[in-house]
Amino acid sequence: MDLMWRVVALTVATFTVLLAVRRVVMVISGLVFARYVAVGGLAAFSVYRDDAADTYRVRFEVGGPAVFHNVTVQLFGLPAGAAPAPPALRHTMIAGDDPIDWTFRLPAGVAAQPWVTVTWVRPYLQGVESEALAHWLQGGRLYEWRWYSETNRYLRTVIRFVARRWSVGGESLRELPLYGRWRRTSSNNSADLLGPAATPPPRT
Repeated sequence: MDLMWRVVALTVATFTVLLAVRRVVMVISGLVFARYVAVGGLAAFSVYRDDAADTYRVRFEVGGPAVFHNVTVQLFGLPAGAAPAPPALRHTMIAGDDPIDWTFRLPAGVAAQPWVTVTWVRPYLQGVESEALAHWLQGGRLYEWRWYSETNRYLRTVIRFVARRWSVGGESLRELPLYGRWRRTSSNNSADLLGPAATPPPRT
C-alpha cells in the first residue's frame, strides 16, 4: 500500500513540475515575442568617402515601429582634440524623421585608423538596453555590438578570475571580455526602409 501511494505521489509531483515548466516556457516565450514586437525596426547606417572633396559622409536613419532614444554619432580613434565636432544628440528617432547626415574632413596628417560609432537606447523587457553600430572609415567594415547573456557573463567572470589567479590560459583569458563584443554585420540602406515600395514586381 505504501508503495502505491509513493507511486501516486511521484506521479502527481511529476505532472506538477511539468505544468510549472510549461508555464515558465509560455511566460518566457511571451516576453520574447513582446520584445520583438516592441522594438522591431530597421536602422540604415552608411559611411561614404568623397575623394574629390576629401570628405566623409555619415548617414543614419531608422524605419519600422521602433523608437530609438538618445541617438549619438561619434568619431573615435583620433588624437585628443583632433576629431571634428559630432552632430547634435537626437533624443528620439522614429520612422519618417530626418536622417542624421554628417559630413566631415579628417585633419591633415592623421595616421590613425578612425571609426564612426552610432549608439542608441531602446526598451528591453522591463528596462532599456543600449545598442550600437560601428564603421571603420578605411576598409568599410561594419560591426554591431552584441551583449552577452547573464549566464555567459557569469562563466566569463569565473574563467577570467581563474586565469588571473593561477596564471593559466594566456593573455586572452586573463583579459577576457565580460559584457559583450563587436560582431561583423551588414547594414540596411535607404531602399530597405521602404520595403516592397522600392522593389518592382516580377514581369512573369
